[in-house]
Amino acid sequence: MLTVDDLTAEVSATRRLVYAAADRADLIAFVGGARHDGGPGGESYSYPSFASTVQAAAAGLTWRGLRPRDVVGVMVPDAVSFAIAMHAIRAAGGVPSPVNAALCAVETAGQLAESGARMVLTSPPLAEVALAAADRSWVRQVFSFADAAGTTRFSDLLGLDMIRPSRGRPEDVALLPFARGKDDRLRPVPVTHREYMEALDRTAESAQITGHDLVLAMAPAGDGLEYTTLLDSALLCGATVVAVRKQEVAMAAIAHQGTVAIVPHEAVAVVPGRLRVLAVS
Repeated sequence: MLTVDDLTAEVSATRRLVYAAADRADLIAFVGGARHDGGPGGESYSYPSFASTVQAAAAGLTWRGLRPRDVVGVMVPDAVSFAIAMHAIRAAGGVPSPVNAALCAVETAGQLAESGARMVLTSPPLAEVALAAADRSWVRQVFSFADAAGTTRFSDLLGLDMIRPSRGRPEDVALLPFARGKDDRLRPVPVTHREYMEALDRTAESAQITGHDLVLAMAPAGDGLEYTTLLDSALLCGATVVAVRKQEVAMAAIAHQGTVAIVPHEAVAVVPGRLRVLAVS
């Protein structure tokens, strides 16, 4: 039986989350938004079911050839798929590299090629760009959270086995975002497990999300680092996250009694005033 001290000592946010899930059987981690393509973004997950999906997907990725420290591109349009992808990759010992959905196929291919990614996790409507970018990079396998021609269904990764999350060392890379420099070029900014946990601590202190919060989360934004730390801060404290699209925020705030919203800066104006806004640059 893991204690609170054991969880605090973990340098992997994924291991902390998976182990904490066992004591949260009655808590909902994610409520998916309305979707018509059958992807996980439209499903809801308790904390234990989220953790088991992450571990099953990690096993599937391992069976498909993912090795420790391999980079995997993540290009998905909703918070649920994003969290599953990020933690599944990390649980398998890989390094997730979030891809900004606003990038064109050429820039996406450049990021994938420079990172050395051999796999990509995506979902419609981003799958077409992900496939085009894969053809111009080292990527050999593209998995989609919903049907997309030319991809392998994410569900094919599940049911093979389950593995316990990899134990990351403090100086191992936990996340590989790409940031745009003053010269307008995208460059990798590797974040170690130690650095990521420090960023999580800072985010927890500034965001002040608690287990009593209902967090509305729009699609991933920016280079992925700030968005990831906000999402993980919510999950690590036991909050419920509701995946929403921009046009759904006001209605979702009422329907789910939302208290916090994670949104890109350009969408702040559509957030109802009663919600505490956490804007992602």
